[in-house]
Formats: sequence, structure tokens, C-alpha cells
Amino acid sequence: MTVPTRKKIPIRVKKQELEERPASPPPAPVEEGVPPVVEAEAVPAPVPSSPPPEGAAEATGTTGEAVEELEKATEELEMWKDRALRLEAEMDNFRKRQRRLAEDRVLADRERLLRAFLAVADDLARALSADGVDAESLRQGVDLTYQSMMRLLSQEGVEPIEAEGQPFDPAWHEAVGTVSHEEAGVEPDTVVEVVQPGYRIGDRLLRPARVIVAT
Repeated sequence: MTVPTRKKIPIRVKKQELEERPASPPPAPVEEGVPPVVEAEAVPAPVPSSPPPEGAAEATGTTGEAVEELEKATEELEMWKDRALRLEAEMDNFRKRQRRLAEDRVLADRERLLRAFLAVADDLARALSADGVDAESLRQGVDLTYQSMMRLLSQEGVEPIEAEGQPFDPAWHEAVGTVSHEEAGVEPDTVVEVVQPGYRIGDRLLRPARVIVAT
């Protein structure tokens, strides 16, 4: 099969049509010292921002309230810490004052008691310094001094412990010897003799009575 060949058809443009076509305008002359005019590029119109999602405003408000509450709690914590420090300092000062008062009371009681015993010592000194004193007079002087001391102890609440003829009580008595109850003629566990008297202050033992007990 034979393929037909295409013929080239010449295009003729009339000279008159070429002359009638408008030519591109020449560029405008640029004056010296005047900057060339540059056409501004088109700026896209601003796109309106989309509204915040629902709940964003509430979340912001909640965060602000939480910050305020945290600051308030911090201030209260500092206030309570300051109060605690002040209270601790006051308690420390109170304990020191009470300790000083207790020490002062003990010292005052000791001074008062020692001053009272000084009077007893003065009586003994006068009895010993007397000239030409016989044994009977000396005995009477010592007895008066002893009575004075016992009155002083009684004023301080000191009482002698009853022991002789009483049932032996280990809370108040200290046995330093024993004797047969048949020989002593008493019931067993009876105090027969007081070797050294004991003393107490109310219900508190000052010194136990040292005794001999019948067994």
C-alpha cells in the first residue's frame, strides 16, 4: 500500500498586514537621579484567623485560677511556717524560764534550810565554849540542841519512823540483826530494838530505820 506524501503549502503573509500590526512600545526612558519604578508584587489578602476551639477560653481561665490558688497556698504555707518558728522560739524561751525558776526555788529552799541549821550549830558552839561546865550541864545543853534540831526537821515535814515494838515492814525498816522471839518474849517478825532511827517526809522514805528483828 502506497502512503501518500504531504505537500508543503507555503504561507504567504501580505506585507500590508505586517505593517498594520502594532509594535511593542519602547521602554520609557529613565531620567538621571530618579530610581526606576518597580512594579509591586501582588500581596495576598490576609486570611482571617479561625476562632479558638470550644473550651479553649475555659481552659485558659481554669489555668489562671489554678495559678492564683497555688500562689495563695504558697503564701499561707509561708505564714504557717513563720508562726511555727515563732511558737518554737517561744516554747524554748518558756522552758528556759521554767528551768531557771525551778533552780531558783531549789536554791532558795536550800538557803533557808541551811540558815536554820546554822542556829543549831550556834547552840552547839556555845555549849562547847562554856567554861567550868560539868557533865550534867553539858548533857542538858546537848539535849536542848537536839530538841531544837528535831523541831527544825518537823517544820520541814520530816517525821521519825515508828519501829520498836512494831511489825517489821521492809518498806520502812532495814534489818541489821535478828534475835529469837522466845528470848525476846515477842511475836516473830517484831522489831525488838532500833539501832538507828529512820525518817520520812510524808509518804516518801528519807532514811529507813535500822532495826533488830525477832525471828
